[in-house]
Amino acid sequence: MKNWVRILNLIVAAALATAFAIANGGQHVTVELGLFALRSVSLPLVVFGAVLFGMVAVLLAGLRGDLRNRRQMEKARRLFERED
Repeated sequence: MKNWVRILNLIVAAALATAFAIANGGQHVTVELGLFALRSVSLPLVVFGAVLFGMVAVLLAGLRGDLRNRRQMEKARRLFERED
């Protein structure tokens, strides 16, 4: 049953993203990136790019912590194996 809920959530998210892109497809913005600027960039492209960039940043931040936890767990496992 949970798979259907996940699929439904994915469909709803895709429909909302599509509706946003259609509603704002004609909007163009200038993106200032410090040393240079990108002119006349589609607003949905900027928003989806920002979301994607944020997802990658969160993935990389979480990956660092995950690797640290794995190292600690491996040390603990080796310690417990020696005690047995």
